[in-house]
Formats: sequence, structure tokens, C-alpha cells
Amino acid sequence: MAELTIRADLSALATIAEFLAEELNGSGDELIFALQLAVDEACSNTILYGYPDGEAGTITVGCTVDDEAVCVTIADDGVAFNPLNAPQPSLDTPVEERPIGGLGVHFIRTVTDRVSYARIGDRNVLSMEKRRPASP
Repeated sequence: MAELTIRADLSALATIAEFLAEELNGSGDELIFALQLAVDEACSNTILYGYPDGEAGTITVGCTVDDEAVCVTIADDGVAFNPLNAPQPSLDTPVEERPIGGLGVHFIRTVTDRVSYARIGDRNVLSMEKRRPASP
């Protein structure tokens, strides 16, 4: 498993996207985009809400690629939070009437094939899997 550990800071999101692009090279643009989107959403939420009072924290992104699937794991030392418990957004409500935010977990669920959460010790661990397209 390839891993990247970075400071939990919004400026690190580009570094995470580059790491994923390198690790997923050859997996197809659609798969790379989907996982970059899901990881960006998860890491952004961690950075913005996981460290109250301006605490410094870290995020570790791990990536495993095999012939059938890609698995990305995000571990952070922020406040315990299971994003999968977030309510589903009301997509039927007109955009101008919806509260700001709340779509990140929806995007993660939509663009990945499997997602799970665990609190392990003092770390949040979010795992996402995306099946690779069959070779022609």
C-alpha cells in the first residue's frame, strides 16, 4: 500500500490529488476523477471540521490497486466523526432552498462502490473502494 501523510490543511488537497493521480496512473480517467472527488470531499470535511480550536492534525491517505479494484483509506486524528451517519440530502428541494453543504458524503457514496468507517484507537478511518473497469 502506498501512503501519504500530510498536515491537515486545505493547501494539502492538491498534494493528495497528485498522489492519487500517480498511484492510479493507468486506471482510467473516470476512475481517477471519481476517487479524487471522493477523497477531496472527505479530506476537506476533516480539515474544516475535525480540528476545533485550530489544532494541528495529520491525515494519512493509503492507496492499494489490484486488477479488480482500487481501495483508498483515509485516516485522521481529528474529532471522532462517522460521515456515513450524515443524513441524506434532499435532492428534490430546489438548489436555492437547500442549506449550504451536505453533499460531500452523497458524492462519496455515489462515486464509489463501497465505503466504510471505523474509529480505531484515536483515529477516524474511512475506506472507499472503486471497482476497476474490465479490460476489453
